[in-house]
Amino acid sequence: MPPVRMLFTCRPLAGHYEPMLPLAREARARGHSVAFATGEPYTSRAREAGFDAFRAGPDEGFRAEWALRFPGFDQLVGDAQRHFFLTEIFANLELVPRADDLDSIVDTWRPQLLVHEVAELAAPLVGTSFGIPYADVSYGALIGSSLLRATGEAAAPHWRSRGLDPHPVAGLFRHLYVDTCPPSLQNPELASLAAVQPLRPAAAEAPDTDAPAWLDQLTSAATVYMTMGTVWNQDLDIFRSVIEAVRDQDIALILTIGRQNDPASLGPQPDNVRVHQYIPQGLLLSRCDAIVTHGGAGTTLGALAFGVPLLMLPQGADQYANAERVVAAGAGRQLLRDELSVVTVRKALLTLLRDSKYRRSAQRIQAEIQAMPSAREAVTRIEALIP
Repeated sequence: MPPVRMLFTCRPLAGHYEPMLPLAREARARGHSVAFATGEPYTSRAREAGFDAFRAGPDEGFRAEWALRFPGFDQLVGDAQRHFFLTEIFANLELVPRADDLDSIVDTWRPQLLVHEVAELAAPLVGTSFGIPYADVSYGALIGSSLLRATGEAAAPHWRSRGLDPHPVAGLFRHLYVDTCPPSLQNPELASLAAVQPLRPAAAEAPDTDAPAWLDQLTSAATVYMTMGTVWNQDLDIFRSVIEAVRDQDIALILTIGRQNDPASLGPQPDNVRVHQYIPQGLLLSRCDAIVTHGGAGTTLGALAFGVPLLMLPQGADQYANAERVVAAGAGRQLLRDELSVVTVRKALLTLLRDSKYRRSAQRIQAEIQAMPSAREAVTRIEALIP
């Protein structure tokens, strides 16, 4: 088809930006003009990746501003917290300023197609306003219908303010849903959607960089990687508990604690523990026997893409649902906040490492991920949305 302009929109967080990259790269390789619209630092990261990029909506640091307005939100658990994020933050605080920015970008850059991740709710509104088709890209399992309906209700006033009839689920699933979740972890409600295109998750791709040389020098019987992601990594006591759990074990533990945290704050470490701010997880996962994680979709799908079982320590957002699905699929174990201790972490981790059923289940999901269509097939389906 002739080249067109495709605008990719996302919230300014790694777990929302990175799932879009395989599609954006494939579209660019086909000759399309591709741009991102998001907040910093991901506007800059998109430019570093060779894309045009526009500032749209709040930046990554916006969370620190609104958190003071909602004391106790971080104590909500499971769907209660997802409801809060979807309705109060995604469909209200973030939607309006991002939609205003997208209006200006669309008016000047003139894209023929929008591609957005499902937590970025301004694109469906703006796309409908301008008559531009859009594709929804998932970063995990399909959000449950009751949460989606609540999201639609929260977004409805913003649709009415533009003279549009509110959409029952905030404009999602009108054109095409790009599904990055393997079948074993998927919400069965997926069958109710009219147009779905599976896509192998971005986390299944290994980075095009060399792994650290010290990885080849690890001599422990097992290697474990721990991350709490880029947002839910503020409680350093969680890292301390896991360090203590493996201190006297024949386990090499690699921790990434986030760019905003100082490894020195965890103090001196035994020889079997390495603490870093950040390492691309794709460089580590193939070397690991287990992963300890908060349960963000990127880390969860990344671990399973390499057939590695997980110890899930969910803290918020979609992490509780992700943990429940991994446990139900037999590919991991979970510890909730009030269950977390040095003893429970050690017991759960050793169980993962010693009982091969967890590895077998993770490898079964690995095979599902490997069988999912590539970005090439997904972009062909997305192109078909253009009139």
